[in-house]
Amino acid sequence: MIRPILACIDPYKAAEEFAAVGWNIDFSQPWESGDPLVGVSLCGNSVLLGITEGYVPDNQLSQIGCGVEIYMTVPGGQLKQIYENHLVLKPTALMVQPWGDTAFEVKISGYQFMIAAVNSNLPGSDFPRST
Repeated sequence: MIRPILACIDPYKAAEEFAAVGWNIDFSQPWESGDPLVGVSLCGNSVLLGITEGYVPDNQLSQIGCGVEIYMTVPGGQLKQIYENHLVLKPTALMVQPWGDTAFEVKISGYQFMIAAVNSNLPGSDFPRST
């Protein structure tokens, strides 16, 4: 299992952004612990939110997440609700991808996520097809 550590200026504020759109906060280590880290998850997919200090030079903070997209799958029956939870972050449209998965893309705390239901021809769905 891969569990990326995403560098954040403030992992606790970042965790609040994730939680506001339906992610779970699994644990939170205090700043004073010497290893400020927060674990968040959505439908069994988890990421760790760490600090930028010591990992990202100040002059590169604007480049956090550049060129990286985290692809994660969720149960097809939950995809529409998960999408609706993320609407405040202005995700892309929920679309059937050329490979058959239904997905949307959303940026959370500077990181790009593609959240998908695998090979989903969801019953009763009229999601547009990506070209």
